Amino acid sequence: MDALLLIARLGLAAVFGLAAVGKFLDLKGSQQAVEDFGVPRRFAALIGLALPVVEALVAIFLLPVGTARYAAIVGFLLMAAFVAGMVWNLRQGKTPDCHCFGQIHSEPISVMTVARNGLIGLVALFVVIAGWSDPGYALLGWVDGLSGFEWTLLVLTLLLIAGVAGLGWVVLQMLGQNGRLLLRLDEMERSLDAVAAGEPYQAVAPESGRPNDPVLGLPVGEKAPDFRLKGVHGETMSLASLLAADKPVLLVFSDPGCGPCNALLPSVSRWQQDHSETFLTAIISRGDVAANLEKSRQHGLGMLLLQEDREISNAYKSPGTPSAVVVNADGTIGSPLAGGAEKIRDLVQQLNRTGGRLPVEAPAPPPAPASPKPASRPQPSPSPAIGSVAPDLALKDLAGNDVQLRDLFTRETVLIFWSPTCGFCQRMVADLKAWEKNAGEDDPQAIVITSGSIEANEAFRFASIVLHDPETQAMRLYGTSGTPTAIKISADGKVASELRVGQPGVMSLLGVESAVPTPAAPEPVKIGEPAPPVVLDDLNGDEFDLGSQAGVETAIIFWNPGCGFCSRMLDDLKAWERERPDSAPELVLVSTGTVEANAAQGLDSPVLIDHGFRIGRSFGASGTPSAVLIDADGKVASRVAVGAQGVFDLLGKPKTK
Repeated sequence: MDALLLIARLGLAAVFGLAAVGKFLDLKGSQQAVEDFGVPRRFAALIGLALPVVEALVAIFLLPVGTARYAAIVGFLLMAAFVAGMVWNLRQGKTPDCHCFGQIHSEPISVMTVARNGLIGLVALFVVIAGWSDPGYALLGWVDGLSGFEWTLLVLTLLLIAGVAGLGWVVLQMLGQNGRLLLRLDEMERSLDAVAAGEPYQAVAPESGRPNDPVLGLPVGEKAPDFRLKGVHGETMSLASLLAADKPVLLVFSDPGCGPCNALLPSVSRWQQDHSETFLTAIISRGDVAANLEKSRQHGLGMLLLQEDREISNAYKSPGTPSAVVVNADGTIGSPLAGGAEKIRDLVQQLNRTGGRLPVEAPAPPPAPASPKPASRPQPSPSPAIGSVAPDLALKDLAGNDVQLRDLFTRETVLIFWSPTCGFCQRMVADLKAWEKNAGEDDPQAIVITSGSIEANEAFRFASIVLHDPETQAMRLYGTSGTPTAIKISADGKVASELRVGQPGVMSLLGVESAVPTPAAPEPVKIGEPAPPVVLDDLNGDEFDLGSQAGVETAIIFWNPGCGFCSRMLDDLKAWERERPDSAPELVLVSTGTVEANAAQGLDSPVLIDHGFRIGRSFGASGTPSAVLIDADGKVASRVAVGAQGVFDLLGKPKTK
């Protein structure tokens, strides 16, 4: 019995010691895990710091005979508290990250984690009860009386403890070396590329006998590379669609086979849910769809997008995972690349402290090596100087007629550079139409130069001249790369102002010095909260109020007739309408696009037009197709489901004949 008690004490000491070390290595993650378990935020920081301290003390005081029983009592109480917290959260339908071993190992709680902690608690209880009067052999001076079997058992136990400790050390070293190795490989690749191109290469200057880590990521303020990627639920998302919510976007580069990435995913899921009013979080991963889909379901992730290999990571100069970067709402890089879980968490904290207002200034990078630039879209020219002749260009209007830009400069003119998918543009539609309605003879004329499809631009029904520029040639000629921007041209065809950016700048050129401020986007609602009001016109122009559906469970699908994945699920959605399940909710589609394009879809359910995707954003949706369920009391009953599969999971399977 004395040998068994000693082995139990040593085993418990190893477990508590390893848990304490892992938590000390990721204190912020430990404090966040405590808060996720339901502890109020004002206490979570203190408890998250105290917990590894207590675990370390338990591990130390389990070794001496005189203190072992008391340390075992504390260990048992800790395990009982952990098990109670896990059971409570599981009964609430929550699976927060256990963070049991901190940076060494972390996973969402489950029945298995409850069983594991319960078993550790039973071992501690065994030491308390069986060893109350005699906790077993002392750590030293006890080996003389051991039998052969006890010697064998002791040696195997010590080997097991040494193996666990060694494995933990190796894991920690690998976590630390992984990022440094990737940086070195990136540096080597850059040097090899320069040598292959026959160009000189300047290595990063050494400091104190060690080379500096190369500066990672794109420069703050540079235009973020665009992308268009498929999600794990079949949806397609682009950078432009993410930025349509007029918020910064945190891009997290991950990999399903990356251990530190998997440990970070519970935090990423939490950021997506808790901070969506400040910024959006999108994960860019790679590899097998099924593996990534499993991660998405396990952690409750949204907006998990897949690159073919590492093409998007390379475009953002991200050499390893996990890493993250902020893209500002105007499409520019808002932060240096954060490499590793700790730096990513620091970046998220900074986003929350500043309310999403970036950029964050990066340290000055070392001189960049000369290397050939990859082929890319043409960059904007410098903005034309005031008094210079306005650049000319041949474009077409929305009817397809050829128009020479200079022929329109017969009076003072404001050129407005526009995009129908730009959230900032959509927010100023009402102001621009109000100006058109009230403009007098002394006011300048407005010419909207827009990208996007003809149909999307026709839906705005501007009274001003609208010219179609799908390749954004005019924007480059006038030195702008974002929308909405504007510049004034005099009646003699000369530049009369600098470029003005954003709604206030555009409206000021039109003579509206204080445009009516756009109200802030409502915070995305959570399950159990009242649903935001949905009052929109249907395809017949009649007002539809979702509040009139009181007493009926309703599913809202956020839709876009121009979305490829919406088109792919259209036939299945019609089949669902024909063979609606008995328990199915009522269906309402909230769609962008034109009335004509939506009518051509041929759906029987009500279709409401929401040009600016205002309703979708109020529910926390960021793309199409997606859906949310509203219960009979008018409260949100589900998270936003993304992609065709997620939508049909909410709707239920159609009847089969």
